Amino acid sequence: MERILVIKLYAIGDLVMSLPGIGLLRRNNPASEIHLLTSGLLAPLARLAAPVDRVIEMDNRILGRSARRLGLLPLALRLRREGYSRGYLLHRMLPLRLFLRLAGPRQRIGQGRGTAGLTRAVPFETSLPEHDAHRYARVFGWDGKEPLAAPFVRFTRPVAEDLLPPFTRTGPVAVSPGGGRSAVRSTDAKRWPSERFGEIIRLLHREGICTVLLGSVEDGDFLEELRADLPKTSLDLIGRTSLVEAAGALSRCRMLVTNDSSLMHLAGLVGTPTLTIFGPTDPARVGVFPPSSRHRHLIPAGIECSPCHPPRAVESCCSAECMLSVTVDRVWNETMDMLAEGREDQPDQSSGR
Repeated sequence: MERILVIKLYAIGDLVMSLPGIGLLRRNNPASEIHLLTSGLLAPLARLAAPVDRVIEMDNRILGRSARRLGLLPLALRLRREGYSRGYLLHRMLPLRLFLRLAGPRQRIGQGRGTAGLTRAVPFETSLPEHDAHRYARVFGWDGKEPLAAPFVRFTRPVAEDLLPPFTRTGPVAVSPGGGRSAVRSTDAKRWPSERFGEIIRLLHREGICTVLLGSVEDGDFLEELRADLPKTSLDLIGRTSLVEAAGALSRCRMLVTNDSSLMHLAGLVGTPTLTIFGPTDPARVGVFPPSSRHRHLIPAGIECSPCHPPRAVESCCSAECMLSVTVDRVWNETMDMLAEGREDQPDQSSGR
């Protein structure tokens, strides 16, 4: 049996955006055994959402510092014994190209323009106005002619049941005021001010709507003031859930109000509507895939440099003017509109529909 290796090690949102391409690989190779190498953080989610035969975990800390990348060597030698015929690399780092080569696949396909360490390189940054899900799919041979299947997650057991008290089970609104970080990058400029998220939470409280805050442990470091002033109808789960638990909590929410973040992609994965505030990044490129009226976005008005990433590095932005230009009123009005639309879409129990 042919064995195929796919490498996607970090960035939760990027993993989700790569799933349609991995699904294409699965459909085109039904008799092959496909393995996905990813980090310990992403592995539990990958096991529920990636159409592969095996998920292999790697210590995510190896990517954090150059000195630790020597830890890739024993893993590459272990993978070499698996006898992979093909390998797909969904990163553009030269050390990972060398890692793939050491892992032994005869065919090594990856992102980029030069072929160092690869047998074939597929450009990721092109002049085409397309979604990153399409860019990942091209690595797997997608030619743009057939539609890509939407990714989804299937829970095999109740998830996050114990995290949500009874008062939140009537359909809370999830709020994610953090995001913008991965194992190798931090992009604070993608965040809408936390005090404005606080205003949205208080407005929802006045309407009698419960809220659930979601985010990572790192998000909690700069959200202390927001978390200290939450109304009694708000449940703080920042730093208290795994990825799978966060996805489970999102699946029980009416909608998510968020920055461009991994939780936005998780909400799309479980079918929860999203309202995302964009600034440096382009929703047409990195928004929930596939685009849908259930997933709305707010973009800055009259900010000429937005979006700036790519091609310019958003990490160099000092003002975050684009995010500041999105007002509380805009976010609030759109939130209420989406909640009203959600109520209209619910079946009428009295009539039996």
